[in-house]
Amino acid sequence: MPRVSEGTKLTQVEHILASGSATLDFAVKGENNYYTWEGPENADWTAENVLRVENDDEDRLILFPENEYFTCEVEHDSNGVEIVRCK
Repeated sequence: MPRVSEGTKLTQVEHILASGSATLDFAVKGENNYYTWEGPENADWTAENVLRVENDDEDRLILFPENEYFTCEVEHDSNGVEIVRCK
């Protein structure tokens, strides 16, 4: 799985797998592998315009967008810590 970090913008994200260990896996249209972001414990990430959330298993959630896709950006907050914002 390709890793993503600050400065990455992913478009056409079909769904997001989120784990309690601050790992996000992004399913991008037309790609065979997930793109993965590993944040620090208690990492700050948000996903807006979520249609539904499903449990993949006890430690993982699947988030689906209201519209066709999410757009997700990895950036730094005011303290220099990596964060993810998906809309």
